[in-house]
Amino acid sequence: MKKWFLGLLTLTGLVVAFPTLINANVLAEEDQFFRHVKVSKPQVEYQIEGKARVFEGTYHYRVKDGKETVVQGWGTASAGGPEWGDFKQTIQIPKSKSAMKKNLKLELFEESAKDGSEVNKLVVPLKAGSTGKKNAAFKNIRIDEPKVKYRVSGEARVYEGTYHFAVSDGHDYLVEGWGTASMGAPEWGKFKETIDIPLKEMPVNGTLIMELFEISMKDGQRVHQYEVVLDQTPWK
Repeated sequence: MKKWFLGLLTLTGLVVAFPTLINANVLAEEDQFFRHVKVSKPQVEYQIEGKARVFEGTYHYRVKDGKETVVQGWGTASAGGPEWGDFKQTIQIPKSKSAMKKNLKLELFEESAKDGSEVNKLVVPLKAGSTGKKNAAFKNIRIDEPKVKYRVSGEARVYEGTYHFAVSDGHDYLVEGWGTASMGAPEWGKFKETIDIPLKEMPVNGTLIMELFEISMKDGQRVHQYEVVLDQTPWK
């Protein structure tokens, strides 16, 4: 009798202390409706635009966290110097301790055709908005609100291939939407989904959960829900 009572207390303790573990076991139906769900490593994405007056339209960029280079690359404006050309540049920063920092710097420059040295360098904060900074080679720099991108893939066996999803930080839903798998039930269909979360809405310390589910044709309620951990913060 005592052993049974102690066992019950232990089980109860597990339910309270590890709700996510118990919840994962409750989802015994997961292989019937969603399976092989994979989440790619996230990236922080910035969209930069402005005007450049550089040799043959070629410019270079570098993102720095203090003295450390986080990412670098190059792009081409719509016209080469001495004309001003428009440019749009997507910068993706892989998951790292630096990626979510708010004090990153963006360097824009061109390389000297004579000796390859960096010339006409413009340094601006890597944050959303327009900057009044300019030099002989760069002006009208504007940065869109950054977002964190996740790519999710898997298989679903749902009515007419239609599934729904929602991403929660444990308190609020940050993203909600729906998609269509390559085939409808009773067949397994493949699906791919890109999840964009504004960087400013990312939790400082927490877990992002993606919920995959169907909507009941009978009463509009969620059915066949499957949960997967999308990410955990802070990034290391």
